[in-house]
Amino acid sequence: MIGNRFVFESMQGAIRVGDRTYISPGTSIVSRSQVIIGSDVMISWQVQIMDHDAHSQDWRDRRADVLQQNDDFRAGRDFRTNHKWSNVEVAPICIHDKVWIGFGAVILKGVTIGEGAIIGAHSVVTRDIDPWTVWAGNPARLVKGLDKPTD
Repeated sequence: MIGNRFVFESMQGAIRVGDRTYISPGTSIVSRSQVIIGSDVMISWQVQIMDHDAHSQDWRDRRADVLQQNDDFRAGRDFRTNHKWSNVEVAPICIHDKVWIGFGAVILKGVTIGEGAIIGAHSVVTRDIDPWTVWAGNPARLVKGLDKPTD
């Protein structure tokens, strides 16, 4: 069941979703590179998953982005049409099987979430998550380990 919004920032953007995965309404998955979501995953309401930083860290590049977006919008073009990606950090995201992501969590570029992991509500995930662990907070920190099921 998929009730979310997919946003492809470029022709290279890719999103793959496995079997028996549930993605709640209000969730946004934004891809410039690649987002892979495994099977038997539960993603709650208002989760944000984004495989890039959207803009450069240099304020001059961000100013140029805004000016270009305004020009494109006024000309009737999609505001991402001429976005400059060469100065934006991009890295794929991989969410393995059996993961549960709590409501309002944010998953940032380059993160891999291991099998069976649980991400607490409103957590911000900035680094890889080990399999069969619970993480929560901003930034997300290890709360505890989980027993891996034998079946």
